[in-house]
Amino acid sequence: MNADFGQSTQAILAYCDPLQPQATAAKLESLWLQADSIKPVVGLNAEARAALNAVGAPVAALTEIGKAIGKAARKRVDDFIPLARCLWEDHGREGRIVALHALGPMELAAPETVVPVVYELARTCLAWEDCDTLAMRALEPIVRQQPDAWLPKIEPWLDDENKWVRRAAITVVARLPMAKPAYLPRCLELTERLLDDEDQDVRRAVSFAIRIGTRGEIAPVREFLARHVPPANPAATWVLCDAIRSMTKAFLPEFASLLPAYERWAADPSLGRADRRSVESAIKVLRQSNGG
Repeated sequence: MNADFGQSTQAILAYCDPLQPQATAAKLESLWLQADSIKPVVGLNAEARAALNAVGAPVAALTEIGKAIGKAARKRVDDFIPLARCLWEDHGREGRIVALHALGPMELAAPETVVPVVYELARTCLAWEDCDTLAMRALEPIVRQQPDAWLPKIEPWLDDENKWVRRAAITVVARLPMAKPAYLPRCLELTERLLDDEDQDVRRAVSFAIRIGTRGEIAPVREFLARHVPPANPAATWVLCDAIRSMTKAFLPEFASLLPAYERWAADPSLGRADRRSVESAIKVLRQSNGG
């Protein structure tokens, strides 16, 4: 990188007018465009790149800028919310990443003020990347710090009509046991509420939530799958199979006991062709993990 992004951000913020966030946001955009290694974003399809107006500035530079804003904003949260909104709304993918890294420290300083803002932004996500970054950088910090207080407050997000709100919530729920394993049973209980979700972006996050739970403890995750195979609602088929197909390979032998349940499921004559292929792919993975 050819700039000290943190120091340069501090210099820009010294002249930040809370009533004129557009001017500050424009200067910050000029800053991140100075970064070396601007290149096409990996992992986003063309449609998502266009929707997000992605330039391809390196995430490391954007993170440094966002953290510098967050550090400055912790004692002046209300003054910096307009800047965060402006970055999110008008400065593409890069502006969104910067805003979210700023909102994390702001949230810890004033959660009752910032979490509603994060909810509003979640409703305007455009792709998995800005949604997941929002979950991990702007919402997760306060949930990890005060899970007993904030896990119940984001629980209604799981029932929201907006799919990105649901995905953001389940991503935070999924990751909580990584830091606090004792919350795994509660987080699996919350995950169960989205098991039948029809949206594929949400389904992917639910599969992630099941799999990432193994970082805390494997047995509750295995028991969760055992309870739901086969599912009462066919909408859960993809999730229950993807959870096995995408499981960390080192953990798969711990799930070999589920093979008979998946095999009985595959024998159900009512399974559609696509669902059968999905179940059979999970069976193949389980057999391989069991030396079959």
